[in-house]
Amino acid sequence: MREETDIVMLALARWDGPYASTAFSLAKELSRKNRVFYIDNPFTLKDVAVNLHHHQIQSRITPLLTGRHVGRQIYTDNANLINIRPKAVIPINFFPYGKLYSYLSKVNNHVVNQALRRTIKEYGIERFIFINSFNPFYLQDVKEFNPELTVYHCVDNIAESKYIGKHGKSLEEDAMRQYDVTITTSKKLYEMASQYTRNVFCLPNAADFNHFQKAIYEPFLRPNELDGLESKKIIGYIGHVDFRIDYELLNKLSRAHADKIILIVGPEHEADKEKLERLPNVVSTGKKPFEELPAYLKFIDCAIIPFLRNNLTASIYPLKLNEYLAAGKPIVTTGFSPDLEDFGNTIRIENSPDGFIRGVQEEILTDSAQKKEQRMQVAAHNTWTARVESFWEMVSPYLKNGQPVYG
Repeated sequence: MREETDIVMLALARWDGPYASTAFSLAKELSRKNRVFYIDNPFTLKDVAVNLHHHQIQSRITPLLTGRHVGRQIYTDNANLINIRPKAVIPINFFPYGKLYSYLSKVNNHVVNQALRRTIKEYGIERFIFINSFNPFYLQDVKEFNPELTVYHCVDNIAESKYIGKHGKSLEEDAMRQYDVTITTSKKLYEMASQYTRNVFCLPNAADFNHFQKAIYEPFLRPNELDGLESKKIIGYIGHVDFRIDYELLNKLSRAHADKIILIVGPEHEADKEKLERLPNVVSTGKKPFEELPAYLKFIDCAIIPFLRNNLTASIYPLKLNEYLAAGKPIVTTGFSPDLEDFGNTIRIENSPDGFIRGVQEEILTDSAQKKEQRMQVAAHNTWTARVESFWEMVSPYLKNGQPVYG
């Protein structure tokens, strides 16, 4: 069944977006044995007009404007992974729910339906599994295309998003009710999804283990931002600097560890970056390519996840957790998610500022080769290869002779 079935995935995160995504990581691993058609979250006409010269728009300009040539192989060495680029749609999120929104939503869905219809014809797709990764706004009538199975992939608490939560909450609930299977990335999301479907499973995020192992084995040169700081211990955070961060905690940490460097590798949101005090020992690199992240992780003495504890973060199973572990790094985190408890003593959970500050110091002082090995062993079981095996175990019972079997 696996090798005979294509996979069509519609995701909220585009494959070439500003940060690594769960959806695309899963798609890449699935494409090792199956053709995967990764459908872009459609750009709007406003996106095209405002960002006309951006590389994401320019690289898609023909399909965006004409609806032709929608398919494109992403990597030259992987013919199985194909990006599908729908024509630009109408921006409608600002409308309140009502007749106008519903009508324009149908218009936009027709655009994406056409892209899928063209793809099925041009690539000779005969049977496919459809995965909707956190994008309930489009292909709402995908069952008209007779997929072998429909899977809704819930990766975040959509209700807590100021933008997509406006219409997304009710649309996601409808998707969970209608799709054959729902898969979530965290325990909290599993509990939420269980309200709408009984065919729900938890498939946590993972890491590109081999990539982040490079932080241990590759002889990377010290990044330019750390030149002249060789005598300093480095406390590091890799990821978005955004609304999830506890800035008060991060600022206290930087002041308490004035003898160390607080290294922050990742894009900063304009609305949030001013909350981080520009203390002398804070080094922010901004966004870095995925390929360069192990070079920064190599020089970190203690990795941190200083997230707030709220309804949004409670549903997060952070990608960076297994990335840190794959590099063998000590980790101090706030207890923002129940999923953290599964990592036992390989990570340190602290919920008070004083405990967090003390924990960082103790983790640096007590680190050892044995602890590094234990962390790497945990990460080695949390790879995307392992997750894809689990994915097939979850969905296979719902496939029989080409037809879903309901539990």
